[in-house]
Amino acid sequence: MSDLQVIGQPVVLFAEECESGDPNKDKLDSVLHCHIDLGDLMIVADGVDEHGGGSVASRLVVEQFCTYLATLSRDYPVEKALREATSRANAKLISEARASGSKYLRLGSTVVVALLQQDAAGTSAWIGHIGNSRAYLVRGRRIYRLTVDHSAAQSMLDRSLITPEEALNHPDAAVLTRCLGYQPGVEIDIETHPVGIDDSLLLCSYGLWGSLTDKMIEKATIDISVPVEDAARTLFELAFAAGARENIAVEMARFTPPPEAPRPPKARFTLLQVLTVILLLLAGLCILAWFTL
Repeated sequence: MSDLQVIGQPVVLFAEECESGDPNKDKLDSVLHCHIDLGDLMIVADGVDEHGGGSVASRLVVEQFCTYLATLSRDYPVEKALREATSRANAKLISEARASGSKYLRLGSTVVVALLQQDAAGTSAWIGHIGNSRAYLVRGRRIYRLTVDHSAAQSMLDRSLITPEEALNHPDAAVLTRCLGYQPGVEIDIETHPVGIDDSLLLCSYGLWGSLTDKMIEKATIDISVPVEDAARTLFELAFAAGARENIAVEMARFTPPPEAPRPPKARFTLLQVLTVILLLLAGLCILAWFTL
């Protein structure tokens, strides 16, 4: 549960899962939820293992984002903070790959990050992403994708070379056109979205959405009576049942109603107190009657 709470605002509950579909392979994904002065921070990073080091890359990305953002004050501009964290994470991957004695030709990773803030105006989710790790918003029994993949398949879709249906299972969905660690000056796409009671926010790696359709993800996450931890676990079970062999990472946030304000205790009287009041009233009546005679 978040300790970031403004009176009347949703209480935020969190869940995360990170596993490999193949126990013989390294876990290339990294996840994190932590509370910092800027707000509640959620991160999913998916390491690129083309040249090895995918697990190292995703871990470094999560560490760099968290370490830098945790140094900033509550009133620091969020968009500026996310761009600066991106620059630091990107530079770290490049320098580690080029360091003397490094065994990696390159270190690359995707990232999708959410920073949740609450104030008098409401609750906002700042979403930033690079690559094909995604953010979804679940609202009113429907799911909405908040990010656009930086992938070869998405580029072909943007140019109308393939249809949306063809893009769903296209082999180039995992071929990235943008990621951390491959070139200086990589840009992060940033948007902000208002969120409210009964909404859910889902961050996930390609291993999840590459195994399940958006409709399948929607079905597993729309029932707000299901605890958020169970919903996150269900996504894993569905992906594994569908034959997922990729690494799978999930961060979920559920925005639940705030607790009711405590009501003042009802007045309670003991029998002795009631009898005392009755006797005092009777005594008063007797005195009044005596003076009127």
